[in-house]
Amino acid sequence: MFFKDKLTLINKSIELIGYSFETLFNIFKMNINNIFNLFSDQPDQLPDDEISLLIDFSEHPFYWIGGFNKVMANHSYFKQYTVRMFKDASPSLDEDDVERAGNHLMFEKAWEYIRDIKLNNQFHIECLGKKASYEFGKNLEHAVQHFEQFEEYEKCALLKGIEVKVKEFLR
Repeated sequence: MFFKDKLTLINKSIELIGYSFETLFNIFKMNINNIFNLFSDQPDQLPDDEISLLIDFSEHPFYWIGGFNKVMANHSYFKQYTVRMFKDASPSLDEDDVERAGNHLMFEKAWEYIRDIKLNNQFHIECLGKKASYEFGKNLEHAVQHFEQFEEYEKCALLKGIEVKVKEFLR
């Protein structure tokens, strides 16, 4: 089908798209500079009532403690999932080896969260006090026992220090 003029082509295109000519006209006449005021001439000026703060919570002790506890709390599910996944992928794998590897991965991930706690930082100590719980203490004990098996004593030292502080807060 050949269109003799541009207007006929435009009208047929509009019919195929399903928009009326008036709708498309309104879309095309929009001023791009008015969309969410993204392209304003004034650099980064917000009205006084629209103050916006962006906080990176991943750099906060509550995040580290919460991440550590979450990984530790979900370890049984993670272990079951890992064993099942690898067993299905390769039935010849030793289930105990896969379970040990899954455990090690879980403890390493938990360590990645808690490793930035500084026992000489008063704010970190206060955060430990606010998050102190029996479960947190038990999670720390399990982590210390795991890393002792692999003779990773630097990790054990920090974890044990955190554990002592948590237990002090629970008394």
